[in-house]
Amino acid sequence: MSENTGPSHSLNSSRSARRGDNTTRQQRILGLLLETGNATIDALAAHFDVSRMTIHRDANALAQQGLVEKLHGGIALRNRAATQKTVSYRMALAREGKQAIIARAISLIRPEQIIILDDSTTVAEMLPLLPALAPLTIITNAMGVVQALAPYPDLRLICLGGDYNRPRNAFFGLICEQAAQGLRANTMFLSTSVVHGGAAFQNNQDIIKIKRVLMEICDKTVLLVDSSKFRKGGLYRLAGLDAFDHVLTDAQISPAIHEKLNAAGIPLEICKPDGGS
Repeated sequence: MSENTGPSHSLNSSRSARRGDNTTRQQRILGLLLETGNATIDALAAHFDVSRMTIHRDANALAQQGLVEKLHGGIALRNRAATQKTVSYRMALAREGKQAIIARAISLIRPEQIIILDDSTTVAEMLPLLPALAPLTIITNAMGVVQALAPYPDLRLICLGGDYNRPRNAFFGLICEQAAQGLRANTMFLSTSVVHGGAAFQNNQDIIKIKRVLMEICDKTVLLVDSSKFRKGGLYRLAGLDAFDHVLTDAQISPAIHEKLNAAGIPLEICKPDGGS
């Protein structure tokens, strides 16, 4: 049978490519909303360099899945837990590579240490493995961390209060930052929205502020970023990658990016599923 290379085949291929682009962008919109809780249509159109109509179509598709709520001029995350469990979103996180990152992060922890965990979904995947390393003292601004680890008496939990952000289930603001400044820790584990041009970025100023304060009270910082985070975008600069003691990523990172960061002296570690790096 001869291969169909006529106009109909080209049109079908073009449609398929557009569907793939739409799915990827919608996954990235969900990732952005997990960071910010909500966003305007105009801001999303500018961020992804597409038309407002394209973002409206994406918003409609996500709303039909029950993941977002359409607002006047914007969209908001409807159900954080449901979004995190969405199959397509989880697939986009490159599960196997991410677990290799988590395993390497856990290997850096010793019993009786004081560690800081941020409110990111990446760091949250460390939680089931922490009880085996008890006793530990854990400082966090994330209610989810406290809720998950509260049943374990050998894990001392210090929750930083402040202004409660419902979409993120975490605390931010001046009170949170001042509480952190009175503490000291061995190691902080954190993630970020985007890594680009040798720096880590976030899309929310409040998140930036508390991460920076927590980084300052630690002896070491460990950045957990799967390879999908290495892309353009990100609104606010958190820090240069050289500010971290460890930058952990997976084997899917672009060789060109890997080579460039190594040449710049960035402490980048490629975490492999077999435990190698």
